[in-house]
Amino acid sequence: MTNSADLYGPVWPLPLATTPFPNETLRSYVARLALLNRLPPERVLRRFYTAESPMDNVRLLAIRSGQTPHLLMRQLPELATPGPWPHEQHENPARSWACHPCVAARTGRDDWKVEIWAISGHHHLCVKHRRWTRTHHGHYMANFAGAVDGQFNLNRAPEIIHAQRRLHRLFRRRTPRRVLAAYQECVDFWRELAKHGYAINRTERLLDLIAPDEPIAHRSYAKREAARLPDLVEMLGLYTSPVWRHRALGSPRDVQLFHREFERRLPPERQLRTTAIPWFRREATLVAERITERMDEQERQLMRVASAASGTPEWWPPLIMHKLLRHTPSYGR
Repeated sequence: MTNSADLYGPVWPLPLATTPFPNETLRSYVARLALLNRLPPERVLRRFYTAESPMDNVRLLAIRSGQTPHLLMRQLPELATPGPWPHEQHENPARSWACHPCVAARTGRDDWKVEIWAISGHHHLCVKHRRWTRTHHGHYMANFAGAVDGQFNLNRAPEIIHAQRRLHRLFRRRTPRRVLAAYQECVDFWRELAKHGYAINRTERLLDLIAPDEPIAHRSYAKREAARLPDLVEMLGLYTSPVWRHRALGSPRDVQLFHREFERRLPPERQLRTTAIPWFRREATLVAERITERMDEQERQLMRVASAASGTPEWWPPLIMHKLLRHTPSYGR
């Protein structure tokens, strides 16, 4: 069999090399190699994309970067599985900026951005540096030089750090699929409750700690999202518990106990209007129903994939999720 390197000419390593960041996107790593060697990114990728098979792709990039194929496949999720990434069965991987102090510590450069694959709904901040890292950006970003915009310090708001640690524990104890099935439902429900001023004092107090000198109208969406994280994680802990979710769908007595537990964990700071109370009680039960339906649907999808595959495929969603979590910075903290 003819080697791809023979077909397209010799492949030479770049003069300067750098190691990939855990869970780094392929385009981010290639852009950093290009910045380091002062080359256009397409010059780094040109021979990489003309390879014939996935193993040749990894081997050619290993030659160009000076890294071992094993290291590249471990650190770059896009090279760990054959075919397109994310796979059609992967619902949650999303692009995000890595913590800037972590990047500076690992690369020795404070003028680089590193884009990583993170699980949407899990990775909000860097526990080690107490820094909010969940920034919203477009899919196509060409500039990987300079400081990351949108990250901010959380030293004055330890409740948010504790909330991220508890979210890590929920992922470990109640499986990522179940937590992610409940995440978006809890986010939507809590936003509706916030419109009624359910916990406005707690949110504003955290916002004052995060951005004490900023006017209220100028506080960014990311800072408001950070201020809501402790209450959101508390709600997730309630709805991902099989016991309390079963009570929310049980008899009127069980539903009453669920409402009491909800208000004990998340005490209202403003009394709901008379017309909003029936909506709150009905929606609290509907959220539990939708979460249960999503969990059941995910299990059915996994069973269909498992029955169609002869063995455990490398793009198996629980396996990919486990790999992303294992390499997420500060996940074990």
